[in-house]
Amino acid sequence: MAEVHANPLGAEPLGFTVLRVPFFLEPDYPEGEAFEETNRVRLVRKWGGQAGWDAQKKRHDLKGRGRAVGIEKFNLDRVASNTLTSHRLVQWVTKHYGVNAAEKMYADLNHRHFELGKKLNDRAMLLEVAVAAGAELSKAMDFLDDPDAGREEITAAQAKLRELGVSGIPTLLLGGEWQLPSGALHADDIVPALRMVEERGGATGSFFAETLGISDAVMEETLHFAP
Repeated sequence: MAEVHANPLGAEPLGFTVLRVPFFLEPDYPEGEAFEETNRVRLVRKWGGQAGWDAQKKRHDLKGRGRAVGIEKFNLDRVASNTLTSHRLVQWVTKHYGVNAAEKMYADLNHRHFELGKKLNDRAMLLEVAVAAGAELSKAMDFLDDPDAGREEITAAQAKLRELGVSGIPTLLLGGEWQLPSGALHADDIVPALRMVEERGGATGSFFAETLGISDAVMEETLHFAP
């Protein structure tokens, strides 16, 4: 996105708004903070043993991709847990503080989870990240205190993902019109897709804004790119 925005085809750069849609890699994990397993254990189990996991690791080369964008090391033994609470809070921040605050929160969560190994249903950590993104602590605490707040929208989003055939992440849905293949795509795949949207004059709308209860005002907010 930054490349397309910084080097526009025409006089005006293409603007972007990002809406994060909740997806559960492990939907059957218990929701409580007590349950956890390491990501290494999870992946070996998922791919049918060590040999299967080794083959997947070699195929995807996440370490190499991470280093290409400045991430020196993914923590393979990061703690995996149920992610409903983090999804709820990200959606709440999006609704009340906008997409730039949500992206700041999302980036912080990614760093703490994938690099530092923190689990994504650690309430204290989630509140700290939300406040750092601009949320008011007391309001964030009140939101999390209600276990049903935001749950209905997330459940509806899961149903819509299934209707679209989305079964993995990341999956990019562009302008409410185009869906790219799931998986860790290279920039060489994503940039041409964004250029296609640019050539057509841009695209507005979202597959999920209404489902998640995101207002038009939030969807009209332009994502700020770091210099």
